[in-house]
Amino acid sequence: MLADLISGDLPYLRRYARALLGTRAAGDDAVEAMLETKILFLIEEGRSPTSRTALFRALDETIMEELTEGRLNQEMSKILKVMTADEHRALLLTAVEGFSVHETAEILGSTTEFVEVTLKQAEGSLKSALATSVLIIEDEALIATMLSRLVREAGHTVVGVATTREDAVRLARGREFGLILSDEVLADGSSGSAAVTDILSETQADVPVVFITAFPKRLLQGLADEPAYLISKPFQPQQVRAVAEQAVISSMMMAS
Repeated sequence: MLADLISGDLPYLRRYARALLGTRAAGDDAVEAMLETKILFLIEEGRSPTSRTALFRALDETIMEELTEGRLNQEMSKILKVMTADEHRALLLTAVEGFSVHETAEILGSTTEFVEVTLKQAEGSLKSALATSVLIIEDEALIATMLSRLVREAGHTVVGVATTREDAVRLARGREFGLILSDEVLADGSSGSAAVTDILSETQADVPVVFITAFPKRLLQGLADEPAYLISKPFQPQQVRAVAEQAVISSMMMAS
């Protein structure tokens, strides 16, 4: 299968496409389209993509070709009311996927100057998003403190910090929150994803979740219920801020 050729990068290509297009299904469809068209074409010409930058450029081109042709899903249309497609792409590529400004310019087929200006514009667009309250599920005290600070600096409030599945469920009861930041492996060996499932099932809430974990491949296995938003540890502060804002914006747009 073509996917086998890029198996190491596939989870991150899916992550980018899902965040850009607003849904898991749309993102996965875009990755499949990229594999079946651009990557297959390059392989047939003996020009298999050899770098992560080349793969993301092929995916980005595939997505933008579809958007240019008007194949815009409802969630993507709503996201574009908050920020432009260029702002969205530049922000995701740098803050989430870890590309440099130069690499991002190569992926977008633009210049470093364009990317720098676009990132500044994206920051202004993000500030217009409404603040929300955040539930943090994290057993490492230092990381929990850092996440709490980042959340507050972004204009949000912290509902509380839980260190185990049981604590998280208990903390969530009777409280309102618009975002969950969760580790996967918790203090007592329990699962953050299980805690999130319990919370969302008990509250019947449709709250976006960002997983922050040192074991991303445990959650990115191509399964139907894998998370739309995931950050690998160690992380950069701007990465958390960008993904959290993206999750909040997508949730707001879907609710409108």
